[in-house]
Amino acid sequence: MQYGVGGRPWGKGVSVLFLVVIFSTQVYTTFTCPKDCFCAPHSKNVQCANKNFVQIPEEIPVETLELNLNENKFKSPSLIRRNFTQLYKLQNLYLSDCGIETIDVDTFADLNQLTWLDISKNKIRFLADHTFRGLNLKHLFINDNPDIQLSLGAFAGMTTQGLYMHNCGLKRLFVDLMTPLNSSLKTLWLHENHFEAFSEKWLYFFRRLAHIRLGKNAFHCNCQIKWLYTFYKNSKNSIFAGAEQPECGSPRLVQGKYFDEITEEDFRCELPTFQNVDAIFDTKMGKLTCQASGDPAPTLYWIRPDGTTETYYPQVDSKENSGVMFMTDVKLENKDLYKCVASNPAGNVTFSLNVVWPDLRLALTPKPGKLATTNIIRDDSTSAPVKKTYKNYAGDDAHAYDWANLNSESSKLKLQEKPVPVVNKKDKDHSFGIVDIIGAVIGTFLLTLLVSLTAFHLYYKQRERREEHYSVPDELKCTAHTVYIMNEPEENRIKMINPLNTSDIHS
Repeated sequence: MQYGVGGRPWGKGVSVLFLVVIFSTQVYTTFTCPKDCFCAPHSKNVQCANKNFVQIPEEIPVETLELNLNENKFKSPSLIRRNFTQLYKLQNLYLSDCGIETIDVDTFADLNQLTWLDISKNKIRFLADHTFRGLNLKHLFINDNPDIQLSLGAFAGMTTQGLYMHNCGLKRLFVDLMTPLNSSLKTLWLHENHFEAFSEKWLYFFRRLAHIRLGKNAFHCNCQIKWLYTFYKNSKNSIFAGAEQPECGSPRLVQGKYFDEITEEDFRCELPTFQNVDAIFDTKMGKLTCQASGDPAPTLYWIRPDGTTETYYPQVDSKENSGVMFMTDVKLENKDLYKCVASNPAGNVTFSLNVVWPDLRLALTPKPGKLATTNIIRDDSTSAPVKKTYKNYAGDDAHAYDWANLNSESSKLKLQEKPVPVVNKKDKDHSFGIVDIIGAVIGTFLLTLLVSLTAFHLYYKQRERREEHYSVPDELKCTAHTVYIMNEPEENRIKMINPLNTSDIHS
């Protein structure tokens, strides 16, 4: 037997003391489940889904391994690092359908043991650089966040084996976004989005995956994604196994068809076609405009006479492109060759212009009666026919200059002249109003009436004179036989002829 202080034996007292210490330790280490949540016995999983929480509970035990907060509408739509600072043992975190809109950088930086993160079905609009920095996940669910946008560094500093971004309204992704995941990612779900194409740069990344889903995207099936069709055909029983096959949303000939229903020849591009080429000059600057379309939209190049170029890239989701180049180097004598080149995967088309800058020192207003000419150009090149008007201006003057001869690499362009009458400004001043027209009509009528009356008066006077000259004297008498007899013979009397007798009547 052992004795303690004062010679008393330790015995039962020491045993009771050890029991109290052990019991106290057990009470301290008991796992406490938060109010309104469920915690399964002998587990460290906290189930708080659909409990009408307006914020993340603060009394969550630090030993928690799994935390389910799905379907709680948080009052604050932002996640910050302080929400999870003490949960360094957490392995699975579910935050689906919680009304989350923003996630601060390094929000999950303290969760070194986290392997499963679900932030799906929220309203997240943007993921900034390093949002998930420090995480080494097995699964990351971002799906069902409509119109979400991702910075190129959103996945920087993290790894994951599975990435799920289906039904997010995504239209395009840059392959550089996936660079941090090259060594870890095995599963990628991108189905039910709005993708029309993927750059061929994605081929290297897709080949490294074990499973991929691209179904229910309306791909634009031209020559640019022929590589994807070939990749699918070679991998549909492995990488695409169990997934809905890709389908075409355009062009019209293959619209609504799955990749298994079409052939490689159906993936075609259209050669660029010039829609408009225009040149305009004023007193200080010239402007050359080139517009072309194609499938896909072409890249345009303006090539100057010295060989330098200006490049114009098409906008995303556009089938047309336009390039405008300004000229400030005034040359009055030299004829310079400018070229507009339209290029896409189907080929190149070139439009050439021989341009002579108008001599502005001779820019005079044309004299009345002269004709100004407008050049009409017809393109006989390999592209579709083009008939456009090429205008030339010198300040505010109306004079047009014969400044350009155009040609194409395949054949020369023909130049036609269409005369356009020039309106003299003075002629515009001689316009008549309705009052002037009425006055002119009345004046013409009165003048005509006066002339008519004068003519009638002169005619009447002339007639009276004739009747007076040829009147029959009173001395002449008429018999029953209409024989006229003169009472007295006079030398100045005339002989009258009897209409019934041809013989002479003697006086």
